[in-house]
Formats: sequence, structure tokens, C-alpha cells
Amino acid sequence: MNGHLHLIPSTPPRLHLTSLSPTFLSFPPAPCPHPPPHGPHPRLPLRSVAVAAAADPRAAHAAAVKSGALGPSSDARTANAVMCAYLRVGRLGDARDVFDWMPARDAASYSALISGYARLAGGSGSVTATVASAELLGRMRLADGLLPTEYTFVGLFTACARRGNPRLGTQVHALAAKSGHSSLLLVANAILGMYVKCGRFGDAMRAFEMFGEMRASGNVRADRFSLSALLTAAGEGVGQLQGEAVHALSFKSGLETDLSVGNALIGFYAEHGASVEDVVSVFQRMPVKDVISWTGLLNGYMEFGLVDMALDVFERMPQRNFVTYNAVLTGFCRNKEGVRATFAKKAGLRGLGLFRQMVEDGLEISDVTVTGVLNACAIAADRKVSEQVHAFVIKCGCVSSPWSDAALIDMCIKCGRSGDAHLLFEQWQHEESFHIAWNSLLLASVRGGEYEKALSTFLQMFRSSGAEFIDEFMLTSVLGVCGSLGFAELGKQMHTFAAKSGLLSARGVGNAIISMYGKCGELKDAISLFERMSCRDLVSWNAMITAHLLLHQGDDILKIWSEMERSMVRPDSITFLLVISACSHTSSDSTDKCRKLFLSMPSTYGIEPAMEHYAAFVYVLGCWGRFDEAEQLIGGMPLQPGALVWRSLLDSCSKHSNMAVRRRAMKHLLALEPQDPSTYVLTSNLLSESARWRSSENTRLEMYEKGMRKIPARSWTFHGNMVHSFFARDKSHPQSRDIYAGLDVLILECIKAGYEPDTTFVLHDVEEYQKRHFLMYHSMKLASMYGLLMAGPGQTIRVVKNIRMCGDCHSFLEHASAATGA
Repeated sequence: MNGHLHLIPSTPPRLHLTSLSPTFLSFPPAPCPHPPPHGPHPRLPLRSVAVAAAADPRAAHAAAVKSGALGPSSDARTANAVMCAYLRVGRLGDARDVFDWMPARDAASYSALISGYARLAGGSGSVTATVASAELLGRMRLADGLLPTEYTFVGLFTACARRGNPRLGTQVHALAAKSGHSSLLLVANAILGMYVKCGRFGDAMRAFEMFGEMRASGNVRADRFSLSALLTAAGEGVGQLQGEAVHALSFKSGLETDLSVGNALIGFYAEHGASVEDVVSVFQRMPVKDVISWTGLLNGYMEFGLVDMALDVFERMPQRNFVTYNAVLTGFCRNKEGVRATFAKKAGLRGLGLFRQMVEDGLEISDVTVTGVLNACAIAADRKVSEQVHAFVIKCGCVSSPWSDAALIDMCIKCGRSGDAHLLFEQWQHEESFHIAWNSLLLASVRGGEYEKALSTFLQMFRSSGAEFIDEFMLTSVLGVCGSLGFAELGKQMHTFAAKSGLLSARGVGNAIISMYGKCGELKDAISLFERMSCRDLVSWNAMITAHLLLHQGDDILKIWSEMERSMVRPDSITFLLVISACSHTSSDSTDKCRKLFLSMPSTYGIEPAMEHYAAFVYVLGCWGRFDEAEQLIGGMPLQPGALVWRSLLDSCSKHSNMAVRRRAMKHLLALEPQDPSTYVLTSNLLSESARWRSSENTRLEMYEKGMRKIPARSWTFHGNMVHSFFARDKSHPQSRDIYAGLDVLILECIKAGYEPDTTFVLHDVEEYQKRHFLMYHSMKLASMYGLLMAGPGQTIRVVKNIRMCGDCHSFLEHASAATGA
């Protein structure tokens, strides 16, 4: 059959799904030639068989056989009653044996058994139920010459929906349309539900339009099932306008307050509502509510980030089930985004506490639950807890699934178990979530600052799988890597791919492209995309501000802030951190503006300044020489000033030399972070600038004796879709001989043009000629020289450094650019 599932198999296979117990009642043998001495049992009427079967299907079956009601000459109705009784109690195998024995079958026989397979069949994936349903449909038409009824089609569509088989569902839809059954309300509801459950939202949309045409022609009217299915389709992908149209239809039909319709409306507005009030309004109008209604309200609050209100609903719920707990667990994980690490970890720990409560209460642990607790553990980032949760998942026998296994890899990575994550990935068996696992490995490299490794991982994936695996999340991750590396060329290729693949319409991808261009210094491209975006969110505005901030364009950032105010865009704590920081890069003293912004955070926007905001404000004050006010601000902080605040004060002294303030800041910094190597480097540099060479050397010696190492300065450039990295006086590059020879020549040309090496940037007590030698082979100069050697005519050379570039390198690059025309 070449891998295709045909609707009508040529030789229907016999399919048994339930093993029979040894006590199963056998079907009647051939008629006995001599009647029993007491005469035959009186034949039971059909009504009596049905009543008895409802009470005890096995006993009823036996009685029907003994009485002759179920025999070679009996009609289908009696056997149908026995078969349906078995299906009601979940005995699918017994029901199938009754069906196969039946001397005569009617359409109801087939419809009942198909519905039974849809409801009861187990097995792997969609094979069991849908193959059995297809076999029965073929046998119905060919062997018994019967035509499917609306109930037959409903059973078939239900089987396809529950087992996720849209291919067979589409074939059955075509058959229903040909026979005229698709215009029946019951069948139309089943078609729509099948497409929604199978994730075929385009087909669901067409079914929605078909439903509208049927309503307009007067062939059907809306009922609770069709409205619920339509709202589910709208909520899960068809669209907001269609969902609102269905809501209006439910109101006109008087079904808005129906329980199932109300629950579907709550789910729709949780996804697409303008505010949580849309969800609350539907909930409050419902005269009857069940656990689904309450869980929908809780999920609505979580969707809009109102975690405390969601927990209040959770506490007030008259009844809870495992779905409720899963909603809370998932909500905790979802709402850790956009907050500081401290609060994210708190959300993860709350999720873990909820999971413990679920286990103690004996609630069902589903695949969703396992995925949720693994995500919560990943957020908490606690290695020991992650090992405990991992062990629990294995011991409790939780079934492996694509999404839980992907969450397991992500948890291992975020909890510092990258070795375990790679071992799990090597045993990967789930094609549908393969890209998620790859993405987790890529993000692991990103979080560790290993951007070149992340890029290598992506290119390896691309070579092995092509572009098919690149989804919105993967593309966002790769764009982040391009931005962190300053790899504008690859970033532009990803922008082109996003436009061609349709992923550019995803707001998250657009925001990531703006951020990438900003980090690469391509401000015009960032502005161009921002202005073309049809729908911007706060992340878009923050990305635009960041792009200007990286180029120290403070005045433009204040203009963007004014535009945000006019557009009624509500800022968050990140926005304030960016705009406050921008005040240190304005063309004139903007401390008054900065102070006004800082004070407006709690008074106007209800945002309490965090340590980061105080540090940014202190830096602005120091940059503009207002050290007294900066120290007063630190002294009046409602929270204990951290190392970040004192480091900001220390850094601001570089613009306005103030040794007294520098010493005080350094004293506090050393007390707060005695184990941070950067603190020792700052202290050593401060002593060197004061010509206290022996003290400076002793400070560095103490740092090395304690096993601390500073992050070495590194510069890199790009050629042939590869990153070429250099350290100071680095000779590991294959073309190092050409690089050093070319650099010696270029330095002489720059000196002729007026470049004078500034040895004050060499903070070592050595001879002047040695200082000049140290300066000549800084990593930035080596990377720039390699770029010049490899660049074509008119090609831009892009060089990136992992720390701030020294003043001498800045001067050299200006002269080198003029000398080479690059």
C-alpha cells in the first residue's frame, strides 16, 4: 500500500485488541439434534435482553444464548443490544467477538463498534483505532452492502480525532460529502472537532466557513456541540474575529450560558481576550459552573500574568482535578519570563511544591504534569532537586513522550547537568520534538557564553536536517547568537529566511531581529524593521531602546521614551533600566530628567526600583560629576547596597577622576565580593594608575594564589561563515605569520599618519619600549589585521571584543581605517 492507509482494505484483517479471559462465554455450537428433556428455554424478548444486558452483559449474553434469542436465525437487534452492553462496560474484545459471530448485521452494528473503537481502543499512536475503523467501514460497504449513516461517520471522525489521524479523517470527510452526510449537524460538528483535535486549523477554518454557509441556507442551526467546537478552533488557531463571531452566534441562539459553550468561551478569551475581564465576564454570567469552568478562569489569570489572582481562584475552587493542578504548574513556569532571576527561581520552587502536593494527594500524574514539573525544576535551577525529580520520573514509570523528554533535557542543561543532557540526546527517539532537544543543546552553549559552540551546533543541525527544523524558537535562539557574536552577515541571512518562510510574522522573531541588528551596530536596519512592524509590543520598544543604547545615543532614546508615552505604551522595569542608563550618554547634563524618571517608577507606574535601577542612577550621577548626590542616594537606599551599585560608582569615576570616591567604592566592593577576580583586577589597576607598582603586583599575585583568573581579553572577526578569534600576542591562528607581518607594516603607516601609541594603557611597571610592544599586539589589532587580509574590495570589516576596547586600540583603528580606506 506504499505507506498509505486506504479507506477500504481489500482483505479486512481480523483485529483483536482485548485478550479474552478463560471464562469467556463461547458462542452456541451447532444445534443439538435432540431437545433437552425439559423442553427448550423460552426465547427472551428483545426488551428483556436489553434490560438484562444493561445490568450484567455477560449474564444477559448467556441468557440470550440459552433462550435462543441469540442464535443463527436471530436478527441484528438482539446481538446489537448485547454488543453495546459490552461496550458500555469497556469490554471491547467481547463486543468484537459478538460482532464477528453475528449472522446478520445492520448499519447500527457497524456504527456502534466503530464508536467503541474510537472510545476504548488503546495501542500505539493512531494505528489501532483508525485501522480498525477503516477496516469496518470497508467491510460494511463491500461484505454487507450497507451504506454508512450519520452515526457511522460520527464514530469514524471521533476515532480520527482521538487518535490524531487527519489523513484518514480527510478521506472520511470526502466520503461524507459525497454521500450528503456532511450537511447534517451531527456530522458537521464531528468534522470540525476532528480537524481541531488533529491540529489542522486551516481545514477547521474551511469547516467553519462551511458551517456558516449551512446556517445561512437554513439547513442547520447552532447547537451546544457545534458552538463548543467552533470556539475551540478559534482559540487554538483559527482566529480572534471568528471566535467573536461564534460568541455573537451563541448569544443569539440563547446558548451563551450553556455549560459547555461557556467553558469554550472562557478558553477562547483566555487566549485571545483583550484583558482578563473578558474571561471573568463570561465566568460570572454562567449560571452553572464545573471544575472545567473554574480551571479555565484560573488559566485566564495565568495567561495575563496575574499569578496571585490565579492562586486565589485555586484556593476558592469547590473541586479540583489533576488538570487544575497542571494549569497552576504550567502557569508558574510561564510567568517566570520577564522577571529577575530571584523571582523566576521562586516561581519554579512554587511549582515544585505544588507537584509534591499532587503526589501526596494521589492525583493522576499525566504527561502534562511531568513536563510541567521538569520545567519548574529547570526554572529553580537546583541540581540536587533536578536529580531527585529525574529519579522520581523514572521510578514512577512515567511513559516517555516527545515533550516530557525534551523538558528533561532542558532541565538537565539549566541545572548544570550538560553531560546527562547529551547522553539523553544520544538516545533520542522522538522525531516530532527533535528540534526542541537540539534547541536546548544550542541554548546551553548560549547560557554558558559559548556562542561559537552554539553557532557550530546550529550549522551542524542545518547540514544534517536542512531548514525544516527551524521554527520560531530555534530562529529566535540563532538570532540571539548572531547578535552576541556581532555576526551581522549570518543574522541578515536569518532575516531573509524568516521573511521567506513566513516566520517574520511572529512578533518574537521580529523582536529578535531588531535586537540582533542593534547588537551588531546595524541601527538603520533595526529602525527600518521596527517601523514596518504591524504590531509592536513592549519587547519591541525595549529592543529599539537597547539598539540605540549600545551606540550611546542617549538623546534619541529620550525621544523614543516620549513617543512611548504618547502611544500609551506602559513600560516595565527593563524599560526604566534602559532609559535611566541612557541619561549617561546624552549631549548635555540629563540628571534632572533621570531623577524624574527614577521617582516616577513607584509613584506613577507602581514599579519599585531594584538594585539595577539604583546602580544605573548612581552611574548617571557619577558620569555628570555629581558624586555627592550619588553617595547620598546610596546611603538612602531602602535595601542594602550591593556590589553592582559600588561598581557603578567606581566605573563612573573614569570620566571624572575622583580618587577619594574611587577608594571608598573599592573598599566596599572588596568587602562584598572578595572572591570575584574582577574586583582584584580593578584594585590592581587603581594602584597602577597611582604608580604604586609593588602594591599592584602584590594584589595580582594574591588573586592568582587564591586560584582566581580574570577573563582574558579576546577579539574576533568573521570570514567564510566562521568566527576567527584572537587573544593578545596570540600566534595560534594558521595565518599568524601573515597577520604579524602585515600588522608591523600597518603600524608604521599609521605612525606616519599621526598615530602615537598611548602607553598609559599598559598598567605594568616595565620599560617604555616593552609597553609599546605590549600595545602593538593587542587582540583587537590582530583581529583587525586578519579582517583586512581577507576582505574583498569595499567589504566592511567587523571586529568584536568581549570587554571594553582600550583607548589606544580605538586610536589605532581610526588611523588604520584612514590608511587602508577600509
